[in-house]
Amino acid sequence: MIAAFLFFFFLLTRPMVRYLRTLAEGLLTIAGGNLDYRLPMTNEDELGEVAKSINFMAEQLQEKMSRERQIENSKMELITSVSHDLRTPLTSIIGYLNLLKNDNYENLEEHKRYINNAYNKSQQLKKLIDDLFEYTRLTSGSANLSFTKIDLSNLLEQIINEFEPIAQENLLTVRTIRDQTPIYGYVDTEKMVRAIDNLLMNALKFSMKPGEITVRLSEEEQHIYFAVENMGKPISEEQEKQLFERFYKADPSRNDHHGSPGAGMGLSIAKNIVDLHGGRIGLNHQNGHFIFFIEISKIQPFSTRPHKLN
Repeated sequence: MIAAFLFFFFLLTRPMVRYLRTLAEGLLTIAGGNLDYRLPMTNEDELGEVAKSINFMAEQLQEKMSRERQIENSKMELITSVSHDLRTPLTSIIGYLNLLKNDNYENLEEHKRYINNAYNKSQQLKKLIDDLFEYTRLTSGSANLSFTKIDLSNLLEQIINEFEPIAQENLLTVRTIRDQTPIYGYVDTEKMVRAIDNLLMNALKFSMKPGEITVRLSEEEQHIYFAVENMGKPISEEQEKQLFERFYKADPSRNDHHGSPGAGMGLSIAKNIVDLHGGRIGLNHQNGHFIFFIEISKIQPFSTRPHKLN
């Protein structure tokens, strides 16, 4: 009886012991860094549940490490992009200052031209630094929003009045389509002006010239709709998906000679501002016809505390 018991016990427990060894070897494989490895799901009992849990753990670790790699790559891209974008105008400034320092100019007119070029490059450098500071402030959770009820129609009119002279210099006309009645909304005025201005400047840089930029503002039951339309060089669907990512430039060659190249943060800053307002920003594009739009709620936000974005 004892021999029979031992024989049947060994016969019945052998598959279980073998599966336990498989689990142990699988854990060692995963612990060794091979997060692609998955344990076989041959059992439907408690050991099968253990294997399922181990596989789930490996998937979670793999996703976490992938996110960490993405964050690290993003940091490196940040350093590389900022270094390149800051170095370009800085190099030009140093070059012009060296020419002036060594009196390497023929006449007063050339002297003034060097000074003017150095000044323009310094303004470009300042804008890049301001954009970087604004982006980091918006995404770090330190941005304090102060919501006030304002007439967005009046605000848009002021923005367009300041924008039109710049557009005319770039052979662009501005057409505004909006309701004649006031449209009231709860926004942080300074930040919303920044978001709208970024959309307008994006249209200015990438419009066919001569051309037209159409600005729309309308009111729906629960939302306020703002849009900027322009004709430009068509882009791919993959480029559309990345337009609102930081430092992304769909096509650097699309920058015209009138506008200074930026760091690719304008649309990303606009997106973060709209997100902080609880709104939605997006793009409708077809055959070079671009419509960048912003939708915000007409309801007053519940909180004006700092917001943290992922």
